[in-house]
Amino acid sequence: MWGEAGAGLVSAGLLGEVRAEKTGAAVLAWARDLSLVVDAFEEGRLLAMRLGKLAELAVPEASDADLELTAQWAAFICLVDDRFDRSRVDIRPEEVASLFTRLLNVITGGPAGSVSGIEQALDDLWRRTAPRMSTQWRERFVADYRDFALAMQEEAAGRTDRVPMGLSDYVLRRRRTITALPLADILECTAGAPWPGLPMGEDLMRALRRAVADVAGWSNDLVSAEDDLREDRDNLVTVLSRERGCSLSSAREQATAMRDDRVRDFHALAASLTAMTLPGTEREEVRRYVAALGSFVAATLHWLGVTHRFDARWAPRPV
Repeated sequence: MWGEAGAGLVSAGLLGEVRAEKTGAAVLAWARDLSLVVDAFEEGRLLAMRLGKLAELAVPEASDADLELTAQWAAFICLVDDRFDRSRVDIRPEEVASLFTRLLNVITGGPAGSVSGIEQALDDLWRRTAPRMSTQWRERFVADYRDFALAMQEEAAGRTDRVPMGLSDYVLRRRRTITALPLADILECTAGAPWPGLPMGEDLMRALRRAVADVAGWSNDLVSAEDDLREDRDNLVTVLSRERGCSLSSAREQATAMRDDRVRDFHALAASLTAMTLPGTEREEVRRYVAALGSFVAATLHWLGVTHRFDARWAPRPV
């Protein structure tokens, strides 16, 4: 029998959907105001991404404001990524370097160049996030975003040179280009779960974050495989197929198995961290941080099953 508990679950589910829809609408309004989307096609695709749902699952206990902030960061990350992945021409490495130099200047106080919508968006997000966090957090976010920027430049150079990547190199770079680590940093703020200071657990913490990035990157590749094939982009599935000389369907099965193994790695690392013998305050900090990353992993896996970001109808339009 359902009873009161069952009714409560239904009510909570409906409330979550309402919050997700409201957050998605807020993200669209924000992106429109900053000219991150400029026409009905781009607005429709942004709504189809269902970033409100991603945020609602990732930070279910957050305030409405922090829910919107999480989804807006996710939108910014996706729209920056789209500047490269959805262009019908190869973007030169120097163009990538120029954009990320300007974006990094926004979050480091460097000289301002020509201020575009994407820079204004980052400035807005940074002003609403960074002052709430520690100096150490700001340094870590900048380092994570700088590494992402460097990986994107490396990727652009590889496309220009048409150099096929091996599996091990692809896995290492994908961990950096998925932008999961900067978004995990953001969740420290919006989920109220800052990085615990654990000198003895530092290696486990970093291994946990690497597992998060791999799960996100490989899951994304499984969902975007057809889109990447259309645009002739490297993807875990195509790299596996090329390196192992197997069919795309076999490569997809292998990629799925790799992803599932990495999810198990994440849970094993999470269990090791939460089992550490620590004073009460530190134990609670670890528990909150691990739980926040666990919600992020679960949210990512669910969201990639419901987002329409990679649908053929949103394929890049002819230039």
